[in-house]
Amino acid sequence: MFFSIKLIGKLLLLLSFVNTITGCNPLISKSNSAKSTANVSLDEKPEILDISTSVIWDGDQTLGGNWISHPNVTNPERVLIKNISNGKSIVGAVFQQTKKTKTGSALISSDAAKALEIAQNEKTKVEIVAVRAPESSDPPRVISEPKTAINASPEIIASKPFIQVGIFGVQNNAKKAKDQMLNLNLPVNILDFQIKEKPYWRVVVGPAGTSDSRKNMLKAIKSVGFTDAYYVSN
Repeated sequence: MFFSIKLIGKLLLLLSFVNTITGCNPLISKSNSAKSTANVSLDEKPEILDISTSVIWDGDQTLGGNWISHPNVTNPERVLIKNISNGKSIVGAVFQQTKKTKTGSALISSDAAKALEIAQNEKTKVEIVAVRAPESSDPPRVISEPKTAINASPEIIASKPFIQVGIFGVQNNAKKAKDQMLNLNLPVNILDFQIKEKPYWRVVVGPAGTSDSRKNMLKAIKSVGFTDAYYVSN
């Protein structure tokens, strides 16, 4: 069940008072990653999220930039993903994993696997640590953003790194839309909210790491029938 653009605009205003997914905010880190011209600052927050797990990349190309999914994650988080075997790390997103794997390992995007030098079909140990914007004025220590973000348009991606697939008044329809996004290998989440005590479910894909990946994501979403999908900030 889709709503008019005018109604969606009103709904998004109301959503500003509820919890939203963190987008591409400036971040800080205590990690010693390789230096890059795309450096940003971020603080590691292991008290919020700190998971050690094994990942498997099957070699398939995925959309959406750098992301990883894990069954123990309930809410999307901006994270530092570290390859324990070689010390490489990248900034990305973690989502709840709903798709079961034969190996029981977490799933990782092709961009993240390549950046972390994870070989195809090779089980690799990684650490996933939440990151947040700095809380002090001390000079931050920096880590490099993913290489895929170097050629991105900072203004566009920072303001609208997500894509809204649709808002649904029937939860089962939202779940079906989410399943379609998973079949496209897109990172997706369902956000629930209420208006006048009536429940609604919002399906959102992202965040995208670059303008190109965001365009490809939107193209894929529209190809399966969600022609009203558009870029959103959260």
